Amino acid sequence: MPLIVICGKPLTGKSTIAKKLESFFGEKCCLVIVSDEEKLVEQGLETIYRNSQNEKNLRSWLKSEVQRHLCSPQILVILDSTNYIKGFRYELYCLSKQFQHTFALIECLPPMETLDQYEQFIQEHFNQTSTNDRNYTKEIFNELCQRYESPTSSNRWEEPLFRIEFKAKQLPLDEINEAIFHRTKLKPNRSTQSIPMTTDNFIMELDRQTQSVVKQIQTAIQLNQLRGIPITGTDVAVNLNRKIPIAELNRFRRQFINYSKLNPFNDKDRIVTAFVQFINNSSNF
Repeated sequence: MPLIVICGKPLTGKSTIAKKLESFFGEKCCLVIVSDEEKLVEQGLETIYRNSQNEKNLRSWLKSEVQRHLCSPQILVILDSTNYIKGFRYELYCLSKQFQHTFALIECLPPMETLDQYEQFIQEHFNQTSTNDRNYTKEIFNELCQRYESPTSSNRWEEPLFRIEFKAKQLPLDEINEAIFHRTKLKPNRSTQSIPMTTDNFIMELDRQTQSVVKQIQTAIQLNQLRGIPITGTDVAVNLNRKIPIAELNRFRRQFINYSKLNPFNDKDRIVTAFVQFINNSSNF
């Protein structure tokens, strides 16, 4: 199913657009909204946007969630975040191409005709920041605006591009519907397409190695070790911020196996490292 990526500077109505898309397309198909809102509330805007590693972790989590849902051919995926980096948007486009889905980009913009009212809205937002941790400070807002890299429709990986102003009364819903459901699906090329290993051997190795990793993590957790857990077959250690129940570890394992069946490794020696990285990203963020 298609991927719709929403991008834009802070406070331009991205989540509002996502909800309107959900209302429109929810009657036509199954859909899921991947949003960074919960993560921003949990960790705080300052914690994430003042630390490049935390911000990188957020993007990794968003990408992994998008990929997880793109595995299903029946689900429309809507990504609601600033998505201000061109390179990150290109990675998302490549995911759509890899899974042979359609893709559309929506940029949310300040209202040009009522800019004075919009600036007043922004100022009121700053005035409420001291009593609401979910609000942007003026400093974070300005930094994110400066970092924002506007999409260009001349780039094949940033089209079709729909630009929608803040609190627009009408959305180009029919045009978006046409773009994602009636355009030719993206076709993978060598840069986005995996070369599968022998199916039987690959699945056996995948099952065996991931099961071994889960057992090693479970043993370490029982010994109250959460950081720097060594895993046989890789130099990458498992680092957890909390005790992960075995049911959750097995859920991560199933998710990883599903990803890997669709995107097999060329080298079975990479399985353990990739699975450990997957667990670190999934469990700690």
